[in-house]
Amino acid sequence: MPSKQYLSKVDNLPIRPSGPWIKDKYYYLSRYFHIFTTSMRRKWNLTFVDLFAGPGRCLIEATGKEEDGSALQSLQYEFHKYIFVEEDSACLAALKERCKKSPKYKSIHFFEGDCNALMGDISHSLNDRDLHLIFADPTKINIHFKTIELLTRNRKADLLLNIQFGMDIKRNFARYKKQGDSSPLGLFLGGSVDWSTINEHLDVIKLYKQRIQALGYSTVEYKDIEVRNTKNASMYFLFFASRNPKGIEFWKKITGKDSSGQLEFL
Repeated sequence: MPSKQYLSKVDNLPIRPSGPWIKDKYYYLSRYFHIFTTSMRRKWNLTFVDLFAGPGRCLIEATGKEEDGSALQSLQYEFHKYIFVEEDSACLAALKERCKKSPKYKSIHFFEGDCNALMGDISHSLNDRDLHLIFADPTKINIHFKTIELLTRNRKADLLLNIQFGMDIKRNFARYKKQGDSSPLGLFLGGSVDWSTINEHLDVIKLYKQRIQALGYSTVEYKDIEVRNTKNASMYFLFFASRNPKGIEFWKKITGKDSSGQLEFL
């Protein structure tokens, strides 16, 4: 949580402040929840993994409106199992309290800590026979490639990752490149990077896509979220990957229109 603690007016529990752009992010996420669960629940046991689950609710500071976060939203859909990971103890306690109201509470497994440090424990909690949707929504690029590699190894899993392109990669690119493999960007890319080939921000995304594809994800796609600052620069985008062509079919279908109903050109 930030240094200033925000409390919900609804339940007086910690809440995460955010901007109005979260509506766009949750628009696509909820649409993928729907198409993924309705299409696959009769064929597979479905597991949703939220690696940065937060306290469960967000506050749009500009309007004072509260919104359910990804974890609470996922409980509205027909997953068989839920894995919620959160490093901040106050956030996790708030999330647990909010989840108690759900009839699916017994299907939720909570992990306190950095998902990268807990990747072994999280991996052991996953059933290799299930179909997984792994979601990562960090505030920086603090999701390690090795975490993704381990959690998807020998498993059927779609990936939906919020890549902090403008907010972290572009802003800190020069420093990260100087630090090399030990930097947050190096860990994000999985190390062993030939940094002489990484000359601009888009080189990072190109290499990341190649490395995700090397894990068996023949289909990768990222969907720009139109979150712009005062200089009209993009803040982040959603990155999707699936080992099954059906996954990318679903993704393109649900991103065919933006949150305002306008047609998108993919």
